[in-house]
Amino acid sequence: MPDFRCNLTASSSSQAYRSFDHEGNHPYRKKSLVRPERSRIDPNHPNFHYSKKVHDPSSNIKVQASGMDANAGTEFDINQRTANGPRISRTSEGDYESNEIPLRDMHTNPYGNVENLVEDEYIHASGSELKGGTEVYGLNDEIDYSPRKQDLTIWPVYCYIITFWAPGPLLSLFGIKGKEAQFAWREKMGLVSIILCTAAIIAFLTFGFTRTVCQDTTPRVRNNEIDSGFLIINGRTFDLTSSQHPAAAGISNGANVLYPPVNAGGMDASFLFQNVNGNCKGLIVPRDNCTIPFDGEELAWYMPCRLFSQDGTTEANFTTEYYDGYACHTSAFAREAYYGLEVSADVYFSWHDLKNTSRNLVVYSGNVLDLDLIDWIQYTDLEYPPLFDSLRNDPNMKGHDISMLLTNNAERKAARCLTEIIKVGSVDSDTIGCISSKVVLYISLVFILSVIVTKFIVACYFKWLVAPKQGADQVDMKTMNKHQNAIEDWSNNMNSSGPVRPVPVQARAAYKNKEANRKSVFKRGSKLSLGINREFENIYDDSVMNANTKYTTMSTQAAASVGNQKLRNMKSYMEGSRTDLVSLRPNSILNPFDSQTLDLMDDYTVGGLSPDLIHPDIVAQPPAEYEPYGYPLAHTICFVTCYSEDEASMRVTLDSLATTDYPNSHKLLLVVCDGLIKGSGNDKTTPEIALEMMTDLLIPEDRVEAHSYVAVASGAKRHNMAKVYTGFYKYDDTTVPIEKQQRIPMVTIVKCGTPSEATGSKPGNRGKRDSQIIMMSFFQHVMFDERMTRLEFEMFQNIWRITGLMADMYEIVLMVDADTKVFPDSLTHMVAEMVKKPDIMGLCGETKIANKAQSWVTAIQVFEYFISHHQAKAFESVFGSVTCLPGCFCMYRIKAPKGNDGYWVPILANPDIVERYYDNDVSTLHRKNLLLLGEDRFLSSLMLRTFPKRKQVFVPKAACKTIVPDTFSVLLSQRRRWINSTVHNLMELVLVNDLCGTFCFSMQFVIGIELVGTLVLPAAIAFTLYVIVVAIVSKPTPILSLVLLGIIFGLPGVLIVVTASRFSYIGWMVIYILALPIWNFVLPSYSFWKFDDFSWGETRTIVGDDEGGHGDAIGKFDHSKIFMKRWREWERVRKNNEHISMPAATWDPAHS
Repeated sequence: MPDFRCNLTASSSSQAYRSFDHEGNHPYRKKSLVRPERSRIDPNHPNFHYSKKVHDPSSNIKVQASGMDANAGTEFDINQRTANGPRISRTSEGDYESNEIPLRDMHTNPYGNVENLVEDEYIHASGSELKGGTEVYGLNDEIDYSPRKQDLTIWPVYCYIITFWAPGPLLSLFGIKGKEAQFAWREKMGLVSIILCTAAIIAFLTFGFTRTVCQDTTPRVRNNEIDSGFLIINGRTFDLTSSQHPAAAGISNGANVLYPPVNAGGMDASFLFQNVNGNCKGLIVPRDNCTIPFDGEELAWYMPCRLFSQDGTTEANFTTEYYDGYACHTSAFAREAYYGLEVSADVYFSWHDLKNTSRNLVVYSGNVLDLDLIDWIQYTDLEYPPLFDSLRNDPNMKGHDISMLLTNNAERKAARCLTEIIKVGSVDSDTIGCISSKVVLYISLVFILSVIVTKFIVACYFKWLVAPKQGADQVDMKTMNKHQNAIEDWSNNMNSSGPVRPVPVQARAAYKNKEANRKSVFKRGSKLSLGINREFENIYDDSVMNANTKYTTMSTQAAASVGNQKLRNMKSYMEGSRTDLVSLRPNSILNPFDSQTLDLMDDYTVGGLSPDLIHPDIVAQPPAEYEPYGYPLAHTICFVTCYSEDEASMRVTLDSLATTDYPNSHKLLLVVCDGLIKGSGNDKTTPEIALEMMTDLLIPEDRVEAHSYVAVASGAKRHNMAKVYTGFYKYDDTTVPIEKQQRIPMVTIVKCGTPSEATGSKPGNRGKRDSQIIMMSFFQHVMFDERMTRLEFEMFQNIWRITGLMADMYEIVLMVDADTKVFPDSLTHMVAEMVKKPDIMGLCGETKIANKAQSWVTAIQVFEYFISHHQAKAFESVFGSVTCLPGCFCMYRIKAPKGNDGYWVPILANPDIVERYYDNDVSTLHRKNLLLLGEDRFLSSLMLRTFPKRKQVFVPKAACKTIVPDTFSVLLSQRRRWINSTVHNLMELVLVNDLCGTFCFSMQFVIGIELVGTLVLPAAIAFTLYVIVVAIVSKPTPILSLVLLGIIFGLPGVLIVVTASRFSYIGWMVIYILALPIWNFVLPSYSFWKFDDFSWGETRTIVGDDEGGHGDAIGKFDHSKIFMKRWREWERVRKNNEHISMPAATWDPAHS
C-alpha cells in the first residue's frame, strides 16, 4: 500500500505524539492529565480494536492511532491469548515484506508454492493447536462452541422479579415459546415497568409533590374580595348560602342571616362568636361595676356582639339591641353549631394591604391583627393591659411584623390574647413545604423553558449563520432561501428531476473513445508530474485549476507524492539500497507503476494490479489541481442498499445519484442487493432489476461466480456467498435525457446465499447491516492491508478495472436507500463540507416528503420531518453531535487526513467501528433493538462513542426526497422500529462522557433529557390534556402551566416564520398539533408494548416471506469454506492460475 497513507515510523516520543495530535495544543480539549498511551486498553475501551491492530506484530503496517501514540510501548506477543481467545503463531516471513509476496523462484522462498500456501492457511485456521475456539479471519472474532459461563447481573434478576407471576409454561400457553423469546418478553416488561415508574415520578412532581409537602389545603381568599355569600369569623370565611337560623329576636325561624333583615353577607361576625377565657384570662378582667356576666376572671364577652365590615371602616358601637348579650352566642347549642360549620377559606392580607394607612394593621406570628378593634373593648366594664393601648397608638407599629418586638412572657401572652380577639386574617405567606413546592415548580419551569428556548435560539443561529457557510460556497440568506425554495418545489413531485446540468459529449454515458488505451489511463495526476491528459482537456474546464490548495485529499497527496518520491527512489537506486527501495516505493494509487527505478523489484514482488485489467472506456481522471467548486475533489462511493424495491424506486435513486453535478470521475455507484428477493408486486427479483440497469459488464452476467464471506448472522448463516458485477450505469432515455447522462462506473454486489439455502424463501438475505459491513470491512482490510475474503478481492479488483483507481483512493461514502431521490447539487455540498473540515466524520442532508398530501397519514408527517431537521438536528449540529444520521441519506468519512505529514486515520474503516457494528451477539432485547431495528442510528451512535471529539453535522443545502407511509398500519410499523431503536441508542449515548460540554451544559445532559422525554411521551400528552381540561372547568386557572404549553407549541411556529422558506408549513404545523395524541400517545405506547417485536412489520413486504429473521441462529458455522489472503496474495494466485509470467521490468504505461 502507498506509504503516504498510513505507514508510520516507529516513534513513541512525546514530540511525535504532539505532532500527530491536531488537538494537542488546544488547552480546552484536554480532559485528563493521564497521557492517552498510558490509559488502560480493555475490550470496553473505544479504541480497543484499533490499538490491537496498531500493536499487532502480524500487521505489516502501523496506522496513526486516534488520540494515542501509534507505536507507544512494546508490541504484543504474537502467541499471547487476547481478550477474544488464543492467537495463532505465524511463520516467520524472513526478509520479505509481508505485503509483497515473491512471484518467482517459487521453490526457494519461504512460502512454497501456491497450493501449499492455501493448504497451510487452512491448517492454520483449523489446526488442532487452537483450543477453546476457532479463529475466523477477517473480523477478528473468536467463535467458541463450548458453553459460556454467564455472570448473573442485576438486570435479569429484576426482570424475573417483575414477571414472577408469569412462569415459562404459562408464556408458552400464550404463544411465547422458547427461552430467548420468553426472556425478551420479561425484558420488555422490565422496561415497561421502568417507563411506568418514570411517568409516575413525573406525575408526582407535577401534581402530587405540592399536595404532599404543602398540606395546608384550605383555600385562601383576599380581604375585601369576599362576596355576600360568605360570613367572616376570626379570619376565616364560611359559606352560609344554604344555612337556616333558628328563631330569635329580630330573626324568623329558618331565615338566612346573610340576607335581610340581618344582611350579614360579606361582614365580619367575629364579635358574635368571641374567643373568651383563653389566653386573655387574667389579662382582661372585670371592673367592680362590670355589667357583663362573669365568674371570677371568666367573662361572657369582651366586645359588643355586633357585625362590622371587612374593610375596617365600622365604628365601635356600644348600644344595646333587644337585650344584653344579644347575638353573642354564648349558649352551648350556639357554640356547637358554630364549631360544626365548614371553613370555606382563610382570609389573607398582602403586605401591600398591611401598608393601608386607613387601617391600623400589624402582624404577629403570621396573623393579621386590627389594632383599631381594641376600641371595641367595653373599657367601662373591663380592665386590660396598657400594652394594648401603646401598640394601638404607636404609628411605627402600623403595617409591620411585631413578632420579634414582643420578647418577654407578659408581652407574648398579651399578643396571644390579641390574636384571639382581634384577628382579622393571616398574612400572605407560605409554609416551608409550600415554598419548596414553588421552588421546584419554578426550577422545573426555568429548566424546561431553558432547554426549549435554547434549542430555538441555537436553531435560528444555525439557520442564519452556520447553514449559509456550509457546502461548496458561502451564500447570503437571500440566495439560501432561493435554494431552499427550489428544493421545496422539487420535493413536491417524486418524478421531478431537478436542475440537472448537461454534460460534455466526451463525458456522456454513450460516448466511446476510439483512441482510448490503457496508456492514457494513467496520465491523470498533476500536470507538473504526470503530464497533460488530452482527453481530460476535452472534457473539463482548464480554468478551474488550483495548484496551491489548502485542503487535503488522497488525490492531492498522491499527486504531491509522485514527484517527491521519484527523486528519493532514484537516489536510493543509485546508492544500491534495495531495502530502501522497498520501503520508499510509493505504489501510487493513481499509477502503481509510475516509478521506472523500481522495475527491477518486479521480478520478486506483486506491486499492484495489472493495467491490462482496466476497462478501455473508464472515466478520465482530472489532475489533482482541478477544483470546479473551489475545493479539491475527493473520490466518493455512492452506496445504495436494496431489498425489495421495484424498478421505479431503484431507477429514481440511481438516476439522481448518477446525474448529480459532482464530477463522474470521482464517484462510484456501489449497489448491494440483500438476497435473491422478489418484492411484493414485482415480476423480477431485486438483483435482476439492478443488473438490467448496468451496461458494458466486465464479465458477462452468466459467467460471474459467487464467492464466500463472513456474514453478520449466527449459526450456519454466517457463511454467505455473493457475486460482484461490474460495468457502467445504464440510463433510461425516458427518465434522463441523453445530454444529461454521465458515464458512471457501477459495481453491484448480489448476496445470493450458499447452495444449501438456494431453495429457501430469502437466499442470501442477511440484512442491511450486513450489506454495510461488506463495504466497511472491505475498506478496513484495504487500508490496513489485511487479509480479505475472495469476495473482497473481487471488489478490490473490479474497482480497479472499472475506475483505474485502487480502492483506498476512496475516502468518503454516501449512503442512500433505494427509494430516495437526491437533489442534483447535494453530493457537491456534502463532499465540500467533508473536504473543508477534516474533523467532520459524518453528515446528513434534509429529507423531504414527496407525497405530502396523499393521505391524512402523510399530512401529519410533514411538519414532524421539518422540525426534526430544522430544530433537533440543527441544534445538535452546532455542537457537532447529530445523534442520528438517517440511513436513507447520509455521508460518512472512510478515513481522515491527520496533520500535514501524509498520515490518515481510519474513521468508518476503523476496526473499532467495524468490529462493534459487526457484532452478531443479539441475545438480549437491548442488542436486538440496537442491531436489528435501528442499525442506522446505532452506527451514528457508535461513531460518536468512538470519536467523541469529531463531528457529525447537518447540511440543509443537501436534500433528498422520499415516499413516506400513506397508511396508518405501515406508519405504525415504521415508527415502532424508529422509536424503539431511538430509546436503546439514547441509552448507549447517555453513557458517553466525552461529548462536548459539562454537566447541565453538555450534549450528554441533552441526550439524557431526550431519553426521559421519549419514555414519558404518553404520560406527557395525558398531563397536557389534563391541564387544558382543568384550566377550562375549574378555578384557579393554572397560569404557569398554560404559559409553558403556549411556549412549547408556539416556538415551533415562530421557528417556521424565521427559518422556513414557505408559510405553508404553518398549516402543516396545525395538522401536526391536532395529531399530537397519535404522535405522543398512540405510537409510543404501541412501540413500548412491542419492545420484543424485532420484525420489520409491513414496511417491506416480499413474495413468499416466511417471516423468519435473517438473524435467527440455525445450524453451525462452517469456517473452512472461507479463505482469507492479502490482496497481493490473491493477485499472485490469480496470475499463477492464469499462467501469467512477470517480465524483468513491468510495463509502465506512464512512460512507455
